[in-house]
Amino acid sequence: MSSSRRQIPYAPRSSPSTTPFPYGPRDLEVMDDSPDDIFYSEPRFVTHIDDGAIAALRTYFSEVLPTTKGSRILDMCTSWISHYPPNIEEAVKDGIVEVVGIGMNDSEMKYNPVLKGKYVVKDLNRNPVVSGWPGDEDITGEVLYSTTCTVSIDYLTKPLEVLTSLLERTKKGGSVHLIISNRCFPSKVVARWMGLYEEDRLKMVGDYLAWSGWKHVEILTLKEGGRFIRGDPLWVVRGRKE
Repeated sequence: MSSSRRQIPYAPRSSPSTTPFPYGPRDLEVMDDSPDDIFYSEPRFVTHIDDGAIAALRTYFSEVLPTTKGSRILDMCTSWISHYPPNIEEAVKDGIVEVVGIGMNDSEMKYNPVLKGKYVVKDLNRNPVVSGWPGDEDITGEVLYSTTCTVSIDYLTKPLEVLTSLLERTKKGGSVHLIISNRCFPSKVVARWMGLYEEDRLKMVGDYLAWSGWKHVEILTLKEGGRFIRGDPLWVVRGRKE
């Protein structure tokens, strides 16, 4: 961890092994309950965080994503750009690292250079199983070394099921990195999100990971924000599989 990054203390409010998941259907419902495939049917070739946040994210990814031969990274809820740094782009280009994607818009993912066509259009709110990219049908069990999900975890209405499924597909020692900012489509984020302050949102996502079985859950500030700080803030909530 970079010494310049502020760590936000996190601990589960109770034991995930003995206490039910602390969020119910009303917490995770959305204002606009029309099918997501309609909402995401038109491609959006835009970035959802500003340049400063993107730079901070690329730096973070350069430090934590694997570059060893044979590594497989999943970009979950991906689009036309993954904000991966040059070392990952080069590793993909050279065939050292494979990046696969799950997202909602074919046109966006087709444009994403790190995916190289290895993606699946899938609504995780309807089918919260992490699978389906090309070649996945020939592979079973633990296949992922690391997963990223950039500014999208707040749209998942079945986060426990998705992250439990992701854990099952992740190799021992593998990691998940859930990137969060303060922008969103208010009609599509889960209901509880809009009623929380930023730090409480981060701890809610920490609960998502803890209750789905991930260990060593941490919250880090990648880029500070606030009233007197220009630009988008950025955080990561991350965990590992033991």
